[in-house]
Amino acid sequence: MNEIFGISMTSIVIVLLSLLALCLLTVAWVALRRPVIFKMGMRNIPRRQAQTVLIVVGLMLSTLIMSAALGTGDTIDYSMTNDVYDTFGHIDTQVIASQSVDPGNGVGQTQMRASNLTKIQSALSDDASVDGVMPELRELIPVINEAKQLAEPSVNLIGLDPSLMSGFGEIKNTAGKTIDLASVQSGSVLVNERAATELDAQVGDELTVFINNQPVALTVQEIVQNTYITGGGRDFNSGIEVSGMVMPLAQAQDLLGLPETISAVLVSNTGGVRDSLEASTATVERLRPTLEGTGLGAIAIKSEWVDVGRQVGQIFTGLFLVLGLFSIAAGILLIVLIFTMLAAERRAEMGMARAVGTHRRQLIQQFISEGAGYAIIAGFVGSALGVLAAIGIGYAMGFLFGDFLNITPHVTLRSLVAAYCLGVVITFLAVVGSSWKISRLNVVAAIRDLPDTSSPARKKRTLIWAALLLLAGAAFTLSGINSEGAFPFYAGMSLMPFGLALILRFFGAPSRPIYSAIGLYLVVFWLLPDNQFEKIFGNFDGGVEMFFLSGIFMVIGATILIVQNTDLLLKVVSAMGGIFKSKLPAIRTAVAYPGASRGRTGLTIAMFSLIIFSLVMIATMNQNYVNLFLGDDANAGWQVQASATSANPITDFTGTLQAAGVDTSEFQGVGVLSSPDIGSPSVRIQGQTDWSSSSVYGQDDGFISNATLKFGQRAAGYETDEAIINALLTDPNVAVVDASMLDGQDGFGGNPDTLILEGVTSDDKVFDPVSIEIANPTTGQPTTVKVIGVLDSKISILFGIFTNDQTISTIFPDVPMNQSFLVQLKDADQSTAVAKKVESALLRNGVQAVSIQDVLEDNQQQSTGFLYIIQGFMGLGLIVGIAAIGVIAFRSVVERRQQIGVLRAIGYQQGMVSLSFMIETAFVVGIGSISGTLLGVLLARNLFTSDSQATDVAFLVPYGLISVILIATIAVSLLMTWVPSRQAARISPAEALRYE
Repeated sequence: MNEIFGISMTSIVIVLLSLLALCLLTVAWVALRRPVIFKMGMRNIPRRQAQTVLIVVGLMLSTLIMSAALGTGDTIDYSMTNDVYDTFGHIDTQVIASQSVDPGNGVGQTQMRASNLTKIQSALSDDASVDGVMPELRELIPVINEAKQLAEPSVNLIGLDPSLMSGFGEIKNTAGKTIDLASVQSGSVLVNERAATELDAQVGDELTVFINNQPVALTVQEIVQNTYITGGGRDFNSGIEVSGMVMPLAQAQDLLGLPETISAVLVSNTGGVRDSLEASTATVERLRPTLEGTGLGAIAIKSEWVDVGRQVGQIFTGLFLVLGLFSIAAGILLIVLIFTMLAAERRAEMGMARAVGTHRRQLIQQFISEGAGYAIIAGFVGSALGVLAAIGIGYAMGFLFGDFLNITPHVTLRSLVAAYCLGVVITFLAVVGSSWKISRLNVVAAIRDLPDTSSPARKKRTLIWAALLLLAGAAFTLSGINSEGAFPFYAGMSLMPFGLALILRFFGAPSRPIYSAIGLYLVVFWLLPDNQFEKIFGNFDGGVEMFFLSGIFMVIGATILIVQNTDLLLKVVSAMGGIFKSKLPAIRTAVAYPGASRGRTGLTIAMFSLIIFSLVMIATMNQNYVNLFLGDDANAGWQVQASATSANPITDFTGTLQAAGVDTSEFQGVGVLSSPDIGSPSVRIQGQTDWSSSSVYGQDDGFISNATLKFGQRAAGYETDEAIINALLTDPNVAVVDASMLDGQDGFGGNPDTLILEGVTSDDKVFDPVSIEIANPTTGQPTTVKVIGVLDSKISILFGIFTNDQTISTIFPDVPMNQSFLVQLKDADQSTAVAKKVESALLRNGVQAVSIQDVLEDNQQQSTGFLYIIQGFMGLGLIVGIAAIGVIAFRSVVERRQQIGVLRAIGYQQGMVSLSFMIETAFVVGIGSISGTLLGVLLARNLFTSDSQATDVAFLVPYGLISVILIATIAVSLLMTWVPSRQAARISPAEALRYE
């Protein structure tokens, strides 16, 4: 992985190493110039080993999150690029039929005249960076091994010129022996390993292939290794591994009845498989003048897909890093909490140190030394555990997506160094901030262990901070308004109230109503439904970063509101204690401490609220989108889809099935989608110069009449769905498109070359008809059709441009057509069985049949599985909360030792002391968890119901999963409290009261 958020990884590592060096030099300076101060800080690390372990566990999380996120990016980058290298081998550039000289990696292949080879050879004849130019003919055909009763409906038949194989690597059999393609006899074929496995074929076996529905026998001459030139590898547009067989070009042309025809011209650069990428761009530029105006285009195919792999790796890294920010933020809160508690425990010690001449900066240096020791240890532990987490995520993703990508866990040393540096630097900065805060104390009050008294005098720095917050908030807000960016606008509107609050406090206004109002404002502001927000503030654009920002400010608002009104909540808990009168003293003691230490209570509540918010939000959104995309509209009214290739067209689907003995009485309706066998045709908005790519389909009357078509957006003049359907039946100049072509709907990992209806968004219900041009691949002549509707995005099986079949025949008069037959059944539950019968009956035609519901469920299971991986990754943040509870509980025993002694002296039994600690933990963790749950559910509801896709879908709350999260969180937190609470209960009164 070379970049994150557009920044070079090398640059990131250099900066982070510099920052780490600065941090370590700071500690080294303290060790050299202030050795006593340094030793006083470091001595605390080995003194209490159990607590040190808990502190390290909490502090390591930032490094673990970084390491896991970067390692996941490395895994995706490595796996995708490795798959590309394995698939394409020595093939660097392809020349294909295209209306654009730069066709883009989403454009498929169509046939071209073999004479084009001469032009390309001439253009590259004196190019020293090119060591091979070769024609290729590629066609999908069905293959049957009659002897074994096994079949493959779609196998790549490859034709290559044996005399031009130099530079493209060797064809080798499974034993590693080089096979001369020219030695393949007429009527024989080389079969790659994948096809041989699927067909259980051996050397000498006879296979039957079907061309134009006519059987042709071919003998297996050799089983060869899987490579692109043997028809193997991966189809990167579908993500599916393909089977293949190869023979000399002339024999393939004769077999397919395509004389003087090829599919593409392949170009190989000098060098190996991996070190030839740099020359690809120059090769494409060299070909550009020759290809201009010829209907051909050149693409640096290997380089393009390697770049795609790296971009996807960067996307995954960015996604995991942004989502990991919740856990990192919770980790920073834990650092502050840890050092606040350490300071509280050592308050008298710090007061004595100040009294004998220790300066405040020396106290800061002492805590920095101690914190740096924790950070360095935690960094190593976090990096190692992050690597294990990345490996686990890699294997989980391999289990989910192994059919589409061979995922191999892989973590680079550079990413490991970056994660370690970043984790240590974040921890070090948090320690410095905490140390600066806790070093401010009243010396007399600290020595006597009395509470600090705040001066009633108004401090000018309050106004300075108020001005800074107001200015920063205003600047962010104006920036957001000018750029229509959601992030700066929301951030600015969330910061300004704090500046106003400081001004009011400076002039003596009471804190409780002011900060309660701010907390309420933040929660309401961030939870405003989109339609209400846009009416008040306008429309702003944001991305995944808004998820993190919303969580931070909503949790801040809710925590402020809770902490400012803790006494009301505690009264409720105390009142409930009346039910258990024998335990009432323990309950009252438990609820007193959170109210007395509001800062500590607020930090703990915020930590748990952040983590639970993120988990509940993801779980709720996942539940609702599963419900949305598996709804009644997803299949457009069809239950079975049977796909046939152009090599073996079917003129009468139902009749062919009946002739094969299939009972079609259960069919309620049949429709046909026809698509030109040229990959993704060239399309563009009328008036534009650049061509895009998109799948184009012709619908027969049966499909249009029987399908359940709904439209999210309609063109002016077509007020109802029925009006659009009638136009599709009667007007050859109209079309509809799927929702991915709406402006602003760029999907994750989507094809950047896809046509976009600029200016038509998901918020538009009515739009002006958009004229688009679809090019004839042979003549380049465009045909104009008018887009009059956008399919409802809840329809999950239709993607591309859809017009009627007469229009498709007019645009592509000489192009062979692929066909998809859609079937409606009287009994939808029989879709799987019917699909198997159809595929078995039409296997010789190369038909692949599937149950649409099964496909939708499989796709949704993969999406759900991926979200579970993300939830597991984000759930690492619970380690922070668990560590926090352990630290709080252990430190509380030390901090309250004398208070525990007093309680025991006045009659508290051991069980009551222990119960008091447990109730305190349950209260704080419970409030934080409930707060995070409510915020997560409410925000998910707002986002889901504001989505135009979900306007008529009920919102669901995953009560079961949320209950598991809450119960597990509280149960583990109580378990972490149980050990120190028992330790506290066993302290004898005399020992505790003598404690200094």
